[in-house]
Order: sequence, then C-alpha cells, then structure tokens
Amino acid sequence: MISGRGGTMKTRPGICNRKKSFATRDEAERVAARAPFKLRAYRCDLCRKYHLTSRTKGMKTPRYELGR
Repeated sequence: MISGRGGTMKTRPGICNRKKSFATRDEAERVAARAPFKLRAYRCDLCRKYHLTSRTKGMKTPRYELGR
C-alpha cells in the first residue's frame, strides 16, 4: 500500500527481508536508473531503509526519469 506522494509503502516483514536494502534514496535511485524497466525507490516503514518497487501508483517521479 502506498500512502501519499512521498513514496512510503507498507511492506510485510517477509517481503522486506527478501528485498535488497539501500541506505539512501539516491543509492536506490542510481540502481533503479540502470534497470531495464521502471523502478521506484521507497522508504520502508519496517527497516527504515530504501527498497525498490515496480509499483508506481501515487509515487512521485524520480529525478532521473524527468529527463526521459
């Protein structure tokens, strides 16, 4: 579930544990920019780090996508 435009998602513990975590949004967005499909960074409410998701509804467009 995405809440607001800030990109906060409710992630279940099992999902959080399986996903790659990033210390900063910039680090996560650099990885997302190299992906062959659209990915968005979001801050996880459980671990307080950043993960990537392919879900885009309600999330703001990252800086690296603005120039595309």
